Amino acid sequence: MSTPLRWPSGRRLFLMRHGETYEPHPDTRVPGREDNPRLPLTPRGRERLGEVARWMAGLPIEAAYASPYRRAQETAQIVSEPHRLAVGTLDSIKELEVHPPEGGTMGDVARRYLALIRELSEKGEHEVRLDCGRSLGEIVDTALAELRDALERSSGPLLVVAHGGLNRFLLGRWLGMPALRAIALEQNFACVNIVEFIGSGHPWVRAVNATFHDPFKLDAPGL
Repeated sequence: MSTPLRWPSGRRLFLMRHGETYEPHPDTRVPGREDNPRLPLTPRGRERLGEVARWMAGLPIEAAYASPYRRAQETAQIVSEPHRLAVGTLDSIKELEVHPPEGGTMGDVARRYLALIRELSEKGEHEVRLDCGRSLGEIVDTALAELRDALERSSGPLLVVAHGGLNRFLLGRWLGMPALRAIALEQNFACVNIVEFIGSGHPWVRAVNATFHDPFKLDAPGL
C-alpha cells in the first residue's frame, strides 16, 4: 500500500492528455513499442489544441511540463506558447506500457486493457505488472512523486501533459478510488483535468476530462 504524499498547498495543476494522434476506431493500426514514443499529432489534433491554447491563454500558468513522448511535447508547446514558456520534461509520466501485438489495432489495445481490468479485480495495483516489468502501483507512485516535486518548485499553476492511461490512475489516487474503478475515468484527446491543492495540501479535483471542442462527448470516443 502506498504512503499518502504531502502536497504543497495553494497550487493548481492543469493535467492534460496529449492531442489526437490517430483516428480512434477499433480497426485503426497503432504503433509498436519502438515507434510509440515518436508518434506525432495529427493535423486535426494540432488544430484542436490551438483552440485549447486560446482558452487557456489568459490563465496564470507559471511552468509547463510534458512526458518525453513526442505527442506530449508537441501538445505542451502549443498550449504553453501564448505564455512564452519553455517545456520541461518529466520522465515518469510517459504512457503506460500496455502494448498490443506488433501490427495491432485499437481493438487489440482495448483487449489488453480488459485483461488489465480482470487482473486488477484479482490483485492489488502493486502486484499487477505491465510490459515494462514494473507494477502499476510503482509506476503511479513514481509519477505522483515527480509531479509533487514539480509543484514544490513552483509558486503558481502548472501545465502538465501526460497520457490517457496514466492520467486515469493519477486522478483515481487523488479521488481516493481503487485502481479497478479509476480505469473507467475516460481521458479524451486534448482533455484538461484541474486539480487544486487546498490549504491543507489535500487534492481537490475540480474538473475531469474537459474537452473544449466537444463538451458533451458526442465525437470523442477512444481509450
